Amino acid sequence: MHVAVDVGGTFTDLVVAYEDGSVVGYKTPSTKPDIIQGFFNGIDLIASQNGVTTQSIFDRLTRIDFGTTAATNAILEGKAARTGLIVTEGFRDVLVVREGGKEDTYNMHAEYPQPYVPRALTFEIGERMTAEGDVLKPLDEASVLKAIEDLRAEKVEAVAVSLIWSISNPAHELRIAELIREHLPEVQVSVSHEVNPCLREHRRTISCALDASLKPLAALNIASMKRRLEEVNYKGKLTYITSSGGKAAPEDVLRRPVYLCFSGPSAAPESGRRFARMEGDLVGNIITVDMGGTSFDVSITTKGELPMHRAGTIAGHIFGVPSVEIHTIGSGGGSIARVDAGGFVHVGPESAGSYPGPACYSRGGTRPTVTDANLLSGYLNENFVSGGGMTLSRDLSKQVVEEHISSRLNISNDEAAGLTTFACEQDMVAAIEDLTVRRGVDPREYIMVAGGAAAGAHAVAMAREIGIKRVILPKMAGVLSAFGILAGDATFGFARSVATTTGAFDVDTVRKTLQELKAEGERFLTGLDVAPEARRMLWSCQARYRAQVWELTLPFDASDLDAEDPGALLSTRFHKLHRSLYQSASEDEDVEITEWNVLAIGKLTDIRLPDISAGHLPKPPTSSRRAYFRELSAAVDVPVYGPMALEIDRAVEGPLIIDEVLTTIVVGPKSSVTLTRYGNYVVDIQ
Repeated sequence: MHVAVDVGGTFTDLVVAYEDGSVVGYKTPSTKPDIIQGFFNGIDLIASQNGVTTQSIFDRLTRIDFGTTAATNAILEGKAARTGLIVTEGFRDVLVVREGGKEDTYNMHAEYPQPYVPRALTFEIGERMTAEGDVLKPLDEASVLKAIEDLRAEKVEAVAVSLIWSISNPAHELRIAELIREHLPEVQVSVSHEVNPCLREHRRTISCALDASLKPLAALNIASMKRRLEEVNYKGKLTYITSSGGKAAPEDVLRRPVYLCFSGPSAAPESGRRFARMEGDLVGNIITVDMGGTSFDVSITTKGELPMHRAGTIAGHIFGVPSVEIHTIGSGGGSIARVDAGGFVHVGPESAGSYPGPACYSRGGTRPTVTDANLLSGYLNENFVSGGGMTLSRDLSKQVVEEHISSRLNISNDEAAGLTTFACEQDMVAAIEDLTVRRGVDPREYIMVAGGAAAGAHAVAMAREIGIKRVILPKMAGVLSAFGILAGDATFGFARSVATTTGAFDVDTVRKTLQELKAEGERFLTGLDVAPEARRMLWSCQARYRAQVWELTLPFDASDLDAEDPGALLSTRFHKLHRSLYQSASEDEDVEITEWNVLAIGKLTDIRLPDISAGHLPKPPTSSRRAYFRELSAAVDVPVYGPMALEIDRAVEGPLIIDEVLTTIVVGPKSSVTLTRYGNYVVDIQ
């Protein structure tokens, strides 16, 4: 057996691949602050539903892939370790000045977060390297020892070391790390040339600071996980999900825990891509949305290429390492609705979480949430079966919606619930537009893959609003990211900052650099027992025209260095890439390359959903529910189908509701839904 875990703010999702090839999803409430307990509760649930003991499940497990938002939440909530920063003399304000620019050029009052490491915990030391890696000023070890004593007095738990041009020569950073480990052995250390060896000073420093601040937390969580797995005699592999959507060994994560940022949600685009291919999509233009209990994540895949970038931000801080581009807003099933002084309904970002949760959970929630509105609108079954099952209280939902919305706006409860879901959907549509319309991308040329336990109730309405004509709601919609984790590859990125130009290409230095990067990638894959035939290296470099501010990521193949003129070959490819993105290219200019990257990829498993068409028997609706639809401005009786009840490959016209095990699918008027042979639902919208 093989289990993938995605710990969310409300639910912990698990997807299990069994020995017989079947793949099954499970949900259990998340547990805070001990998120690991939610995973063990999930294993208890799996054992219970299979009629076996929990220990027998651990005896049969061969791998656990763990996605967690612990790192992201620690930064968001300001609960990471107390961290000090050591910089080159004269550069104490690198985190204060940031990158000098603004995201919104026209906003005169843009607010920025306080420096991630306060100026009071930033210490200058005497040293200086040149851009060529020569020692301009030797390291003043006395100033380092003085800084270490100051850090001790400040009772820091971690130290980040980020020196000017350490990417050209890391000798001083390495020596400072030695001195810290010698004089402050209980403190964790991160050095910038290892964490994020990029050219940009602020991004390299903030990445290093974030990494250092997360090391104590990551060490504690991983040690706790390993200890508890040892207690149940678990003998299989344990991997963690990184910001790039891949899997890495605990040891690799401990070395660079900043790669845990957006762990979990980063797997959703891979899941969306797989389900789209499964259902015959050959173009690869996919909008993947994941609506859970606390947040709404959206990502855009164009022509099958996963959206990668280095500008991911958490609480306004750019963490700077390669990551899947995901836009997140605080809209989910547990998002709390309120009416402002002007009589407008707003939803989120505050969430009721799993405890107390929405009012209908009967756990003490006193404010209306999207889930309460969905229950009142008739979308949800009061006998909720996911996550071990619970009974939802329609009376409690009605009470809080009436108190906080209906009475304030002098409208019916149906209208109040409809307004709440509409306000939530408008926020989600705006999030999709941020990644499409506002970038010149036409969302009507894309299909939508919708996941998350709450997505089924809203996906069709969202797609209609933005002009998308087809929505895929996978069999694993309620555990979309967890399925992406299960099916994803082991990946980790490695980089070197070596500058050269295509006109004076230093082929020997570049070839030596690529050999070092390949060795790092091979070590990583060997640590995860990836077979040699299942390994591949994906190469790229950061390239730009001289005097350009930003680089482009230019893919290439290692064999390109064997060309007669590798510089000219890379130059031609860069001109073509630049023209495709900006409709212009300076083909008479040299191209400057500042950084070399490799993504080590290992295929660990080949997950396929079984074909359910053989022996499948369609079933009639199990019941009907009175559901409110804005398109009709009224509540109407609609048929309710159970899991896998539709006839395969036969479209059924809406409105109707499907009570699946992991989500509820609401198909509105002027839409049709088809159950496919893989157990997925495809909705076509007129």
